[in-house]
Parts: sequence; structure tokens; C-alpha cells
Amino acid sequence: MFPRLSLIIACWFLLPGIAAAQTLKPLPLPDLSSLTPAQIADVREARANFDRESSSLSGLQLAEKYGDIGGFYARARLYAAAEVAFQNAALIVPQDDRWVYLLGVLARNQNRNADARRLFDRAFKLNAMYLPTRMALVGELLRAGELDRARQLLDEAAKMHPGQPAPLAVLADIAYRQQRFADAIANLEQAIRSDPQANALYAALARAQEGAGNASAAREAGAKAGNVPPRLDDPLVQRILPVVEAESSPAQAGQPEQESDPRQLIAGEVAMYMGTGRLDEARKTLDAGLKTFPNDALLLTGYARLEVAAGNLAAARDRARDVVTAHPRSMPAWITQGLILEIVNDDDGARVAYRKALEIEPKSTRAQLSLGNMALRNGRAAEAVTAYRAATAIDADDTDAWARLLAAQFILGQCEGGVRDAQANATRKGTDPLFAELFVRAASTCRAATTAQRERALADGERLYKADNVNVAQASEAYALALAANGRWDDAVQTQGGAMFEAVRAGDQAAIAQYREFYQRFEAKQVPDRPWPSSHALLKPQRPAPPPAVAPAARPN
Repeated sequence: MFPRLSLIIACWFLLPGIAAAQTLKPLPLPDLSSLTPAQIADVREARANFDRESSSLSGLQLAEKYGDIGGFYARARLYAAAEVAFQNAALIVPQDDRWVYLLGVLARNQNRNADARRLFDRAFKLNAMYLPTRMALVGELLRAGELDRARQLLDEAAKMHPGQPAPLAVLADIAYRQQRFADAIANLEQAIRSDPQANALYAALARAQEGAGNASAAREAGAKAGNVPPRLDDPLVQRILPVVEAESSPAQAGQPEQESDPRQLIAGEVAMYMGTGRLDEARKTLDAGLKTFPNDALLLTGYARLEVAAGNLAAARDRARDVVTAHPRSMPAWITQGLILEIVNDDDGARVAYRKALEIEPKSTRAQLSLGNMALRNGRAAEAVTAYRAATAIDADDTDAWARLLAAQFILGQCEGGVRDAQANATRKGTDPLFAELFVRAASTCRAATTAQRERALADGERLYKADNVNVAQASEAYALALAANGRWDDAVQTQGGAMFEAVRAGDQAAIAQYREFYQRFEAKQVPDRPWPSSHALLKPQRPAPPPAVAPAARPN
């Protein structure tokens, strides 16, 4: 349930997955009564094509096909069917942030703010470098009044995307709300320098100057105010959901619109090409981009990632070295170098690279998680606990960091502290299924857990098991652990059997083996002493590796 890889741009490296353990939902036939006859004909033709072509597809290609039909339905405002299509795409390739983000777009467009917040947060954890996702999450944070958290994300964005006025404009808005008028003025002036055409920002500058008591400067700024807002380019929404984008862009919630950064657009196109195995097109796009923006750190770093995807590890290592030499203050460049060095078995060099990244950006959860994964993989559990703990201090809502910390605590013999952390988080986050699952697994497998904690785990596990927003197989396993911990062996065996059945239906051999391990323990009336099976990646972090070759799949137009 916590499958995120700690990569600089996740969707550039994630492996094309097989079908997820949770069963795909039947794609409904939407009500077409609100459409014109021509639109009805188009929708029916698109659905017939989908039904015919999808039957022979699997993995990434099937996910892309669901994405195609989801985008088609969304353009026709058939949002319920579009959501099911994107949900299935996300289930097939759970590490692909695109479908999760687009589900958030649909939720936001329908004013389902809680769902939008949850989905944008999940998409952000998968790919923090896609600026529209970050800004969409910021919009939901501002809606909830969480200014400090929004400000942290914006500060990071301003460093990672220095040419973008978006983070600066919203930082200015937060500063104005907090009556930090000097900060608001500085951020707005910098945003205007980045996008001189966005004269709508002058209205905000006038208010900030007035708040600071600068009456003449306020009048001068007000005289320049216009109605040309800056825009934030969102390739996913623009290409797949143009109707939704036109109605309400979630990336711009709570902020002025902004001018697009062409470098970010190039990076987004390259990411989509790489995610679908179209490496030649990715290379051509980067070559063209570097002609326009020579020596650009973002594009050069992307080239290093492209070489990894192509299996050219020596070239990837050389390119990563060249980027950090040319841009020694680029945190993403150091993260990418660390990743590539891990891939080529140079853990000492990778450790240096991740620590360099932390010197530049101490709040980099990716660097901390990478250090923790490397330490745990090499048998240094105490060092891993320290790194994972630092990641949770940076982002207290990062379930991946908490899951990894819990795994390391169990390995180090500190499960009692892990249960306390998990219980506090489950209480703090209420009905959040990810934190609930962590507590259920921890309290059910730690020998030091109290009777009260095991009983609460049973109750929470049952609620999780009956919820409709969870991975069925993993929720079943967590509940089975709680049942076993409370002596209900027959129920535990039956429930774990259901988890195994989900994995069998998905054809996931690795998952089947893991579920079988606990199944056999329950049959023997034994409670496991770890929250996950022994071969689980949280307990045994795998060394990063280049993705296998991906057959190119068509992208939505």
C-alpha cells in the first residue's frame, strides 16, 4: 500500500506495472441523454473501439487505453465514467502519478474537496516535480487554512522552479494574509519580473504596498493593474481534459494564473514519452530543448534519466557527473546522481550525492528516504531509522516515510516505539486508510503491544476491511493480522485467503508468495513478528534498477 519509489521525477523511472491486486471496476455505460446526436455517435464509437482494443492488452498499454477513454469521457463531461476509467488506470500502474492527479482534477471540478485533497496529496508523493500537482495541493491546503504547510511546499517549488511565477505569487498571497507585507512585495516583484505580461499581479502588489503604508507605491502599482493573469501550464489537463481545465484548473485553486515555463513543458513531454517507452521521441525533445536552453540543469538532469531508461548506464553516470559539476547548487541534479550511482552499485558515491542534496535543501524527503533505504539494504538499521525519522519530521503526513520508519524500527527491535508512533498518527489522521493500516499492522505484530492496542487494531482493521477506498488485498491482510493477534485463527486464515485470491486474479506471483507466507503462519496459529512478509520491499529495500524496455503505447491526443 506504500509502493512509492524515492525518485526525483517518479514517472520518469517507474516500472510499467502489472495489474494491481485490487480488481478492476467494470467500465459503466454512461447516460448520454444530455449529449447531441453527433456527440452520442462519437462516444459510442470511442467506447466500441475501447472494448475491442482493450481485450488483448495488459499492463501499461491497458492503463493507457483506460486513460484514453477516461479523457474522452471527461471531455464529454461524463465524469462518473471518466473516474472509473482513471481509477482502473491507476490500479494497473499504481506508481503512475498521472491518473491519480487527473482523478483529483475531476474531484475538484465537482467540488469534492476532501477527495481532491487526498488524490492530489497521493499524486504529489508519487511525483513532486510536476508543478501543477504541487500547486493543486497548495490550493487545497489554502482552502483548509493550512498556511504553514502550503508555504513549505511553495518555498520548495520556488527553489526547484526558479523561472515560475506561480509559487512566488501564492507565497505573496500567504504573506499578505499574515501581514508580512515586505515579503509579499518582494515575492510579487520577483513574479512580475518573471512574467512582465501578467499585469493582474499589479493589483495584488498595490494591496501589499498599501498594507505596508507605501501610499505612493500602491497608487503606482494600481495604475498598472490589468486583467492579464499569468498562467501555469498543465500538459496533462491541456492534452487529456481540456474541458475540465477550461472550467476549473485545480493547479490554480487559490492563486492567480501564470505564464508557462517552456522548460517545464519540455520536461513534462519527456516524462510522458519515457513513461510510455517512446525513448527516441524523448531524446529528440531533449535535444531540441537544449538547443533553445543550452546547459539548462532541468533538461540536462532529464537526459541523465533518459540514459538510465535506455540502459546506457555509463553515459547516464557521465551526464549526472557533468550536471552537478556545472550546477553544484542544483538539488535535483544531486538526487539524480545519487540514484544513478546506486544503480551502478556505488553506494558510497550515492551517499555523498544525497548528503549534498540535503546541504542544498535540508527539507528534501527524497534524499532522506534514499539514505534510509540504502542504509537498511546494507544492514544499518539504526542509520535507517535516523534517516526515515528525519523524513517524517519534514513531512508528518508522508505515509511512505512512516511505513519505512516502522519497518526499520521492527528490524532494530524498537517495535514498541513504532506502535506508539503508528497509534498517534492513526488518531491524528482519523479515517485516513493508510495511517490506519500502519497502526493495524504494527499493533498486531509487535510483541510489546498492549491488549488495548490489539483490540483497537481489530476494530480499525475491520473498518479498513469494509472501506471502499482501499487496496482490497492489503486491507484484507492487515485485518487478518489483527484477527490472528486476537486469537481468531479461522477468521484470519479465511481473510488472508481472500487477499491471496485477489493476487491470484491479478497474476502477481510475487504478491502471491508474500500473502502465502502469512497464510501459512495463520494456519499454524502463529502471529508474524513483522508487519509485512519477510521479502516485502519495506523490510528489504531493493536496489534501484533501470526499467525494462517498454513497448511504445499511444498517448491521448
